[in-house]
Amino acid sequence: MLLLNTMAEFSNISLNLSTDVNVNDVRPRSRSNKNRANKKFNHKEQFVPAHTKVERREESSPKEDNRKRKLSDNAEISHGKKPKSDMVISSLFRKNPDIPEVLSSKVETVSENVFTGETFKELPLHPFLISNLEEKQGFKQMTEVQKKAIPVLLKKKDALIKSQTGSGKTLAYAVPIVQMLQSRKLKIKRDDGPYALIIVPTRELVLQSYDTFVKLLRTFIWIVPGCLMGGEKRKAEKSRLRKGVNILVATPGRLMDHIKFTSVLHLARIQWLVIDEADRLLELGYERDIALILNALKSQCPDPPQTVLLSATLTDGVERLSSITLDNPEHICVGELTDTLQQPTVSTESSQENFTLPSQLKQYFIVTPCKLRLVTLAALMLWKCKYSGCASKMIIFMSTQDSVHFHSKLLNQVLGPAHNIKKTLTQMALGQEESSEDGVELKDKAELTMYQLHGDMQQKDRTYTFNKFAKATSGVLLCTDVAARGLDLPHVDWIVQYTSPGATVDYIHRVGRTARAGTKGQSVLFLMPSEVTYIQELNKHKISLDQMDVSSVLEPLLLHVQDLPQPQDVTTKRQTPKTVEEAATFLQDRFEECVLNDKDMNILASKGFQSYIRAYATYSKEVKNIFKVSDLHLGHVAKSFALRVAPALVHNATATLALKHKKKTSNRPDNFRQVTLSEYSSGLQAANCNVKTKPSIKRKFKTKLKWK
Repeated sequence: MLLLNTMAEFSNISLNLSTDVNVNDVRPRSRSNKNRANKKFNHKEQFVPAHTKVERREESSPKEDNRKRKLSDNAEISHGKKPKSDMVISSLFRKNPDIPEVLSSKVETVSENVFTGETFKELPLHPFLISNLEEKQGFKQMTEVQKKAIPVLLKKKDALIKSQTGSGKTLAYAVPIVQMLQSRKLKIKRDDGPYALIIVPTRELVLQSYDTFVKLLRTFIWIVPGCLMGGEKRKAEKSRLRKGVNILVATPGRLMDHIKFTSVLHLARIQWLVIDEADRLLELGYERDIALILNALKSQCPDPPQTVLLSATLTDGVERLSSITLDNPEHICVGELTDTLQQPTVSTESSQENFTLPSQLKQYFIVTPCKLRLVTLAALMLWKCKYSGCASKMIIFMSTQDSVHFHSKLLNQVLGPAHNIKKTLTQMALGQEESSEDGVELKDKAELTMYQLHGDMQQKDRTYTFNKFAKATSGVLLCTDVAARGLDLPHVDWIVQYTSPGATVDYIHRVGRTARAGTKGQSVLFLMPSEVTYIQELNKHKISLDQMDVSSVLEPLLLHVQDLPQPQDVTTKRQTPKTVEEAATFLQDRFEECVLNDKDMNILASKGFQSYIRAYATYSKEVKNIFKVSDLHLGHVAKSFALRVAPALVHNATATLALKHKKKTSNRPDNFRQVTLSEYSSGLQAANCNVKTKPSIKRKFKTKLKWK
């Protein structure tokens, strides 16, 4: 009996032990204790991705709830109210990849002579037109393309014109059109309708071409030019068409809309058809719209119009388009080694076309680590546009609209006129003169005025920016590739390609915004150490670039930090930087504080960061081996956007914002943003919520159009 009681007690003890202690809990509990000890030591490392190197961090709260908390629904990323545990402050000059030696070969560039030395008086033109060109507009000599194209077009022949950017192609077709229209025996009336139709890819190019005709027609006031483009009110355009337009400049989308829905637009008298920047039109997917416009001309015109195609490059699409629109055309190729009237070689994706560039264009490239990109860009702007001793204009190309918007706001706040005004007011209050330590008067330094241009802007803002920058004597324009084709912005001294264009033809068009019509110009290409082989890709197309040292670019920062206003609080004042590295770090801190303390700027930086990564993954297959997303250090890219937050947190926060936006716009069509915000759209499709994506047209330009 005693034995049985003892066994029962032992079994109860075992049962209690098995109930209180689970064997499976022993090992995890010990792990948890071990991890807790490590967690206390490394709690600041939790949010950092494995590949991110962090040199210096701010102290964070040791509380467990701060370490484990998640992002709020507002998705606010490291603004002033964010705890410090989410911020990363890394050094600019540590843990950077080594800059490799660039294997750039000196190649003989293909260039063309812009001016010929011959005047417009040697052409059979009206004396008033010659006087207008030479005296009022200052065109003393003809360019090479004008000399070869104008006589051909005056003979009423079709032409395919290929020439470098900035060579005067617009006047090459505008002068013959004005000459032919003013010489008609039966004087043209405004209500006759359009006699000439010019199709261009972008709205800014519409304004530029329209302005060219306005200047040429000052002596022939009975000929009325007009323009149609997306973003403008259709009612106002209908009113202009009803009054009468003789020369019509338009984008394909808006023109096609008026052909369909505007009864007052008649094309029966069209005698000239000009398709400018034909390669760009086809790249943007306007092949279908052009085909519909050609069909409309075929149905309304009794005789085929004289047609001119202009392009900086001759692709398969341009050749296919010319085969159905041109009738026995003259091929005018300026800068080719072969005869200019011979049919040129068509460039394909696999061919190595040699592009022509102005001989007065100097091309450079900078290899800079990703973390130094922002301060290097700022230093270059200060060096060339503020401390150069003369007024300069600069255009900076970026890959996305979000990047343009963010950098424009950030650079304007930190480098723009605002900080100079604050410094001047402070000095006036203290009775000090406006001078720096080296004796250079601040009033002699040019103001750094920022402009931005991209497709997400309203049309009135785009037009205002375009005209304002064109008339300015100095300033910096940050833009997407919407400004890379055809625009003639006068007196642009520097072209900066902050993000690589990828395709060589895009590089050519970007640098073509400077060194126009015989003037001098310079261009700079920003590259990261992993992208230096892109220089060899450009060398294959006879494009030679010289390297610019990063340290020499950063030197003007020492002069600039003297101009920055110091905070009034004595406890927050910093020592004046004494070296280039200290000055660069000082300016980078200013950028990061601007983003950190402003919620809106923080959101812009996050959007710019993500759009940059997405755009980086879209390079063409020809350069995909050079621009690889896997080579990007996301932490360093975040640093270049002045973010003190881990890339993973940027993604999570912006994803929350996108989810909220999606709920609000769930009833919109899938391509609503593309239709409404495209910088090349007509701006009308958004009125119809049932917009459908254009179907792929397999049978494009299969048959040659014939007029009966």
